[in-house]
Amino acid sequence: MVKKLIINADDLGFSLGVNKAILEASNKGFLSHASLMANTEYFNHAIEEIIPQCKNLKVGVHVNLTCSKALFPTNVVTEKGFLNNTFVSLLFKIKSKKVLESLESEIEMQILKIKNAGIEISHIDGHEHVHIIPSINKIVRKLAKKHRISRIREINEGFFESWKFNGKTASFSNILKLFLLKFLSLFNENSGDTGFYSMLNTCEINGFNLFQFLKNSRKYETVEVMLHPALSDLDSPEYYQTLHPRFVSFFQNSSRKSEFDLCFDERFKEYEIL
Repeated sequence: MVKKLIINADDLGFSLGVNKAILEASNKGFLSHASLMANTEYFNHAIEEIIPQCKNLKVGVHVNLTCSKALFPTNVVTEKGFLNNTFVSLLFKIKSKKVLESLESEIEMQILKIKNAGIEISHIDGHEHVHIIPSINKIVRKLAKKHRISRIREINEGFFESWKFNGKTASFSNILKLFLLKFLSLFNENSGDTGFYSMLNTCEINGFNLFQFLKNSRKYETVEVMLHPALSDLDSPEYYQTLHPRFVSFFQNSSRKSEFDLCFDERFKEYEIL
């Protein structure tokens, strides 16, 4: 049986370098999906100049609660109107009625902004995986049903199977991330239909590990491959000055270019790209 792949680029709309990388990887490579951030600097550029040129690219919502300006004006999880949260701060934030209402309003406004731009939304996920936090996951599933979004990203990645192929190159932080996300997923309504690759190597995916996994893994017929491609040389120092240092180091990491290059790997021809 030929394995089916969803090859997804996160962070569309985050920077010029991300947008340009997704354009090229979609038109000349094997990239099939991208997750769009509705409240970032290069959202309009993605809508006006990138997506219209990507005839086969399926676009979803990349729920963003950890950077950039909030769309919901009276959002109580902001600092001076900006979503300066982290995954951990959102996880442990007391979920009062006002907080939950702010989260739901913000997420729905992000969905509507993308929808109203003429995008047929194929899926929904979260920047820095915030949609896996159970209280937020419940909101995302409610809104996905309301707006007829058929697929929600799930972290269906078995630790021991993933470790077999990715353990040697897994950072300690990514090991902790996988354990945490798998634990939190126990409290979510998961379909379990689509496998996920890979938290253990997240943001540093390499072709050797990936294709060994795809060749030998038997658990899922369909697997989502999450990538973060970017051509960071196209981003200006002035733009980086507007970002939190953790995002600057993310963009400047050499894995952005290597994950971009991976989008063109001829070995993807052995699989059915959805």
